[in-house]
Formats: sequence, structure tokens, C-alpha cells
Amino acid sequence: MTPYAQLPTNKPEEFLRTVGLSQEDFLHLHGKLAAYLDEQKALKPLTRRGRKDSKLALEDRLLLTLYYLRHYPTLINLAAIFGISESYCHKVYARTARLLAKVEKLPNRKALLEDPTATVAIDVSEQPIERPVKNQKAYYSGKKKRHTIKAQLVICLLTLAILSVVMGKGQQHDFSVFKDSRLLLHPDALLLADSGYQGIHKHHQNSNLPIKKKKGQPLSAEDKAYNKILSKQRVFIEHINRRCKIFRIVKNVYRGKHKHYSLTWNLVAALVNLRYGCI
Repeated sequence: MTPYAQLPTNKPEEFLRTVGLSQEDFLHLHGKLAAYLDEQKALKPLTRRGRKDSKLALEDRLLLTLYYLRHYPTLINLAAIFGISESYCHKVYARTARLLAKVEKLPNRKALLEDPTATVAIDVSEQPIERPVKNQKAYYSGKKKRHTIKAQLVICLLTLAILSVVMGKGQQHDFSVFKDSRLLLHPDALLLADSGYQGIHKHHQNSNLPIKKKKGQPLSAEDKAYNKILSKQRVFIEHINRRCKIFRIVKNVYRGKHKHYSLTWNLVAALVNLRYGCI
């Protein structure tokens, strides 16, 4: 019996907790993957000549990938669950993750250039990593007092869809990550950010930031009221951040190669958009 056939499909909540997606979304992804693979075979019929079929069916390869993203076990434990070798388990995950990134993508953020009524929020999530062998200083976060890697999320407050994810190193300031991201916005679009983005008005004039207290000058009642309103508007990006961290691969200590971190976060963001109907 295959692992997918053993899942409790008659218990939607348990399926969701195990996989990270509902069964309907799982089947939706499975259909898109199958269609993409069939299309590639039709375009290049000779590329798979002489190759043996995979030991795992497509639904089990997809399940393995989602289970890894959701629970982030070690590969040796994941391989034991599916009854395969550790090396083959890594091969299945790496290949399926790349395929998923091609069929399930984030919305086109360039559309924000044409939308003057858009309201977007921006925030940075910081995740601990294992101590790097090289270039340790670049990944050391003075705020967290450990080595970290950053992911900047941009969401649309109307649809709560994640529009963009950009990576940064632990030592890098949040505002530097924003400047490197080169976010494209209509000049009239509203951008909401936290106090870590001081100076963002030079790049996008229509931006709202909290009013910071100056030394010896307490905030007035009007300033406090403004900060409270802004906080209520921005809180949705914190909720989106929590939705992403349901997938433990972007919450626990990241053990993978840093060059794969962007692929991991973009894949998780696309899955979150799918799960919550934000696409």
C-alpha cells in the first residue's frame, strides 16, 4: 500500500495537518504536475529514452515533498517513512520541488505598476540557520545574536496574496533588503512598512511608517493614534507570516544550502496562496 493511499482522506482536518494542504488542493497540484510532465514528454520524446520509471508514483513524490516542507524531518527519517533510501529521497524531493516551482508560481508583481489603488505591506522574516563554514560574519544577526537568513515578504492587503519574496543575509538591514528587491509600484500605490524602513520615502513617496519617539520628546496623542491605526492595517502581514511558518522548513533552524533558500520560500509562499485562496 502506498503512503498516499494510507492517508486519512475521510478526515479532512487530519489530512490538512499532515500534508499542509487540503485534499482538493493536493489533487489540484497533482493534476498540474501530471499535465506539465506530459507536456514535457510530448515536446522532448527522446530525452527519457532508456530511463526507468520512478519507484514512487507521482502522488507519492508530491506527498513526500509536501510532507518535508510541512514537518521538515531529517532525510533519513523521511526515507524510512516512504521505504526508500536517503539518497533517493533527496533526489525525489529536489526534482519535485523544482517542478512545483514551475507549475505553482507567485502572482506577477509587475501588475502593481499599473494599479494606482493598490495597498501593499512589507515585512522581513528572520530564520535561524546552522553556523556557516564560510562568510560567517555576513549571516550573523546582532538583533537575534545568532546566524540567520532573511526573507522579505510583500503582500497585497486587498487579496492577502503574497506577491514577492526576496532573500537577505542576517547581517543585512531590512531597508537594504528592500533596496535590493527593487520593488515595482505605481507612484500612487500605498506602501505600509514598519520602523525598520526609515528612509523609504526616498524610493516610494506614498509610504506610511510608524512615528518614532525622539529622545526627551514623548509621542503626542495624535501620533499614538496614528501608530495604532497603521498597526491595525499592517497586522495582516504578520498573519501571512504565521501562515507561511505552518510549513516548518521556513520556521525551524534551516539546514539546507543557502542557494536553495529562495526556491524554498517562493514554493512555500505559492502553497500558502493556494491553501488560502489568494491566487
